[in-house]
Amino acid sequence: MREMKHLRIVAASSLTALGVGLAVFTIFAPAPSSTATAHDHPTRPVADKPLPGASLDRILAAIKCDRPSVQVDASELRQVSCRTGAGRYVVMTFTTRKNQDAWYEGARAYGGTYLVGDRWTVVSDPKLLVQPHAQLGGRIETHHH
Repeated sequence: MREMKHLRIVAASSLTALGVGLAVFTIFAPAPSSTATAHDHPTRPVADKPLPGASLDRILAAIKCDRPSVQVDASELRQVSCRTGAGRYVVMTFTTRKNQDAWYEGARAYGGTYLVGDRWTVVSDPKLLVQPHAQLGGRIETHHH
C-alpha cells in the first residue's frame, strides 16, 4: 500500500513537470514588456470572482482547433496541443482545482501568458488569447521569468 502511494506521488509529480515543460517549450513566447498590464499577477489573486468552467471541446472550439494533439492523458490532467492558422496553443484541463493550482505554481517560474478558468488553462501568445477570453471568460495572466 505504501509503495502504491509513493508511486502515485512520483507519477503525479512527473506528469506535472511534463505538462509544464511541454507547455513552455512548445509555445513559449515571452510577452514584450510593453504588454504588462493589470493582468500581470505575481501571484494568483485569492479574492477574485469565481472562474468559469469549460469543457475541453468548448475550449477547442473557441480556439478553432480542429486537429488537437493529445500530449498527456492522465487522471490528474489532460494536455492538448493545437496549431491553428493563428498560432499554437496548449490546453490543459484538470480534474481538481488542487491539481490546477499545483501545475500553475510550477508553470509561473517559466513565465508566459495564460488564460485561466476553473480547472482549465490555455497557454499561448498574449494576442491569441484575446478571442478565446471573450468567448470563455476567465482571466488572462502574464508572468515574466
